[in-house]
Amino acid sequence: LIVRGAMAKPKGGSAAAPTPAAPPPTKRLPAGAKATAGLCVFIAAMGVVAQQAYDIRMYAIRDYGYVIHEFDPWFNYRATEYLAANGWHAFFHWFDYMSWYPLGRPVGTTIYPGMQITAVAIWRALGKLGSAISLNDVCCLVPAWFGVSASILVGLFAAECSGRKSAGAFAALIMAIVPAHIMRSVAGGFDNESVATTALVATFYCWVRALRDRPTARDGEATADSYAFGVLCGLAYV
Repeated sequence: LIVRGAMAKPKGGSAAAPTPAAPPPTKRLPAGAKATAGLCVFIAAMGVVAQQAYDIRMYAIRDYGYVIHEFDPWFNYRATEYLAANGWHAFFHWFDYMSWYPLGRPVGTTIYPGMQITAVAIWRALGKLGSAISLNDVCCLVPAWFGVSASILVGLFAAECSGRKSAGAFAALIMAIVPAHIMRSVAGGFDNESVATTALVATFYCWVRALRDRPTARDGEATADSYAFGVLCGLAYV
């Protein structure tokens, strides 16, 4: 009875306790603004990844200058010089008596020419833009340039597969600093893997884009072009 009496509503004209006011609604970013902010952060992260990837791969240049190192890169550079000086036809019919001594080597049928073609194309394009960079310096820098592009492509690939730009940024950072990739894309290491790895990742990225619910013909064409470029650079070997 005491409890029931205490809980009973008192008689008389006493007013009921006021209802607490509802908290003010929280302001949220519109979906479009949130997506734009996420894209801006992703682009900034890719910029950091590119800077770190390039800086790490340039240590050999900083220590020893623009020097090609290892045996295979030296032959690749010599083949690039021959292509730049003599053109396509002579390059693909070149029998090199200084390689595979004493038998010699039919270079046109025993080489992956994609890297040489790429280096000469970059060198000539820079020359038309007014740059005085030498072919040797271009060949030294090609591995670092393509190491950066492979890292960014891994980020785009991971973001496409996961649907999360944060996952893409983290994957790109790992690719930029992982030793297994650095050792095959360090500046001065002018070898097939430095270019073919980029072509390999580009092929997978474009292929995944082509598997979207609403794919475009450009994604399929880009997949084929990336694969063909990779084959020229030794993608099957890698």
